[in-house]
Amino acid sequence: MIKKMENFMNNFTAETRRQLKREQKARVMENLGRCIGIQLMYLVPYVLLMVILYVSVFGRAFALIAGGVSANDYQLMAALSRGLNTVWLCIALMLAITGPLQFGLMHFYIGLAHGEDVTMGMLMYPFTSLKSVWAGIRMVFTLWLRGIIWSIVPTVIYSTIVFAAAMAVSDMAQYQVIAGALQVVYLLVMIPIRVKLQTYNAGWLLLAQDENRSAWAATREASWAFRGNLMKLFVFDLSFIGWYVLIAVVLWGCILLGTVGLTAMSTGMAIAVFAAALVAALCLTAVLNGFLSAYMESSFVRVYEHLTEPSAEFYPEG
Repeated sequence: MIKKMENFMNNFTAETRRQLKREQKARVMENLGRCIGIQLMYLVPYVLLMVILYVSVFGRAFALIAGGVSANDYQLMAALSRGLNTVWLCIALMLAITGPLQFGLMHFYIGLAHGEDVTMGMLMYPFTSLKSVWAGIRMVFTLWLRGIIWSIVPTVIYSTIVFAAAMAVSDMAQYQVIAGALQVVYLLVMIPIRVKLQTYNAGWLLLAQDENRSAWAATREASWAFRGNLMKLFVFDLSFIGWYVLIAVVLWGCILLGTVGLTAMSTGMAIAVFAAALVAALCLTAVLNGFLSAYMESSFVRVYEHLTEPSAEFYPEG
């Protein structure tokens, strides 16, 4: 039975990876505005909640300070305490919307991978029914729980060894060397775990096909498709590293330019140059992130589908 299922799965070669990526890159470029727009739409609810949280926690306090209330006044402390009640509400709302928004985003990327006519409105699709909302929440919780299960043992071992080293080594310089080496080992151990956790994300595709499906079963079944291909999936992830480098160079290049302008020019011009550099950094980063997210996710969808397609060598029995 195992041999039969192995024959069912296609080989995923470097040429296959390049071909799938070329196809998805072309599709993303055709829908670049929508890819950027849906990423910005995804962030809007979180930005609004953060603004509400900031105003609720600090708004009354700033108003009292502006009115001449002392920093250690009881009224100020009471205002901050009342504002803290909003924290729990905002956290609950963030948890409630994350699943459906992720589900809507994955509907967009799945449609993009298939060459369908995608729209930014697909982000809000899960909010049209309670079943879709609940499906998104279940999947996000399942992915979070699987992440905890896979990460807890190496994290506890790492923390225990670091604590033991801190107690045993008195020389600070020697401890820093040991702690640095342990951190490198920990990060190396977490790389294959990170790749394994990525395979569970393909569960979104199965959930999109059947929202009544168990999220735990969907992630397990999706992960199974990558069995024997984890190293190839890791190479797939590494193939995008150049884009991350480009984003970092653009972001820090703009910030550096603005900082140089701030120190080298007169006050008015310096502020204008710094503000322009920050705006340029935000705009360019938004464009690149929108492109890269769509490029990676749609390519990942096609990789999963390629691995689960019947190969030419598979012949069903009888």
